[in-house]
Parts: sequence; structure tokens; C-alpha cells
Amino acid sequence: MTVAVPGTSAPAITVVTASRFRHDTLLRKAEALARQRDPGAFEWRLYLNEPSASVRTFADRLATLTPAFAVEIDGGDVLPVGTARNRAAAAARGRIVLFSDDDCMPDPGAIEAHVAFHERVPDAAGIGRLRLPEHLRVGSRREPFERTARLFGDRASWINFTGANSSVPTAAFRAVGGYDAEWHGYGGEDPELALRLRALGLRFRHVVGGDALHEGRVSDDADKAYSAGSAHVRVVRRHPRQGAAWLLGVHPVMIALKRAWLRSPGGRLVDPAVRAYELAYADGAAAAWRDGEA
Repeated sequence: MTVAVPGTSAPAITVVTASRFRHDTLLRKAEALARQRDPGAFEWRLYLNEPSASVRTFADRLATLTPAFAVEIDGGDVLPVGTARNRAAAAARGRIVLFSDDDCMPDPGAIEAHVAFHERVPDAAGIGRLRLPEHLRVGSRREPFERTARLFGDRASWINFTGANSSVPTAAFRAVGGYDAEWHGYGGEDPELALRLRALGLRFRHVVGGDALHEGRVSDDADKAYSAGSAHVRVVRRHPRQGAAWLLGVHPVMIALKRAWLRSPGGRLVDPAVRAYELAYADGAAAAWRDGEA
């Protein structure tokens, strides 16, 4: 269903979001999108993993904000997150697709920065920085999404490409078939796609100025960490010659060392939440290797 009628000219970039029963968060995201320097330069395409009646309810609430950018909302079926993103991106009119999760609020000018990046660096995937709002921070703890790998200059690693704040040429996304439609469960869909984009020849770079606030901690969720560890073993099995096991931190040697250290007296000096998260990730990966499936 269309909430705002698309403009006559194709936007430069399509913002893609998949969500489930987080209407208030999505409305805050709409407000963040409205603060971009040129709201007419992008469109927002969403897929809501909710019943059709709920999708219509959100569409009506969004319409009251009279967004200055084009919006297209799809939904009605419960799909894996990757498949939901594929559905949202299927009719993207922008030459760039920016995957932007519902709880990620782009800074003013962030979308413009992603567009400028792709104009300057063709055949590349752009990774925008994520930061936790200060009122959600616990002590000096840095969330996993804040610890991105930076190589030389603006060079980034494919492991940092996620659906939270990453952009890619639409043609490249379609050339690799988008997210794996058969991928189920939490975690793994992003690095699996990133490895196929890398095999296509894309480079990975940080997008200066393409920052966003991530409204939520992840280091408190040990259950998701366990699932992610298991899913990343599945990524490695699918791409065995990519060296993914070391970069994703699920190589059996790394897992054994991490589990031993975190359970040692020295490991108990680590922030308890971080320790629980890292142990759960390692345990999930170890179980996947042991069971022969993820």
C-alpha cells in the first residue's frame, strides 16, 4: 500500500526497513528521515511482519505525519528478516539501497552522505557508523555494533556489513539475488550476503558522515548471541574458502580459547553482561560445530 505518492523523478537512494510490531519506533524513524537535508532525494520502503490490519493501522498513523518523502509499505506475512528486506527492496527505484533497521535513526545528512559515497566510490558497499545513545549506555561499555573493524583509511571489512546501516548499489544487490530467501533463524544473513557481494567484486568502505543512532543495546541479549554464533558457523560452511571462520570469530581454535579464558578467573574480570554475551556466542558456535548443523 502506498502512503505517500512517489515523485515523478526516481530518487537517488531507497531506504529499506523490515520491522515487526514496533510502530512507535518506526514513527521516530520517520521523524529522523524527515530531518534529512533533502527528503525528496530518497524513498522509504518497508516490510512489516504483521497482519494486514496492523499494517494498515501503521500506515494510517504514518500518514498523519505527512512525510515529504515517498513511502511504500508492504506486509501481511511473517517472513525471515532477509526475505522481508528483499520484499521491501523488490521495487526500489533508487540506484542505491540503504538497509536501515527500524531502531536505527540516521543523523541529519547521513543519507546524503551515503549517496555522495557511491558517487565517489563506484562498485563498493558503504558501511555507516552506529553509536548507542548515551542515555542507554552502561558505564564505559561499547556495544558490538560500535566496535567496527577499520583497516587502512576508509577501508572496512565485510563482517561489518549489516542491515542496520549499510548501502549497496541496487544493481549489485539484485545481481547476487539479494538476501538468501532460505535463511532462517536469528543472525548470519548479513555476512552471508556480504560474502556474495565480495565475490561479485565489491569493496567495503566506511561512509564518512553516514552515521546513525542505534536505539538499543545488544550485549544484554545472550540468547541472540547464542543464535548468532550458531548462524555464523552456518555462514562458514556455506563459504568454506573465504577465511570467514577467523573473521567471524567462530574458528574452533578461537572458540576453544575464548571459552576457556572467559570461564577462567581472569575472564571473570570482564563486564558480566559482556562476558555472558561472548560466552553465549562461543557456546552457540561450539554447539553448531559439534552437532554438524546450525
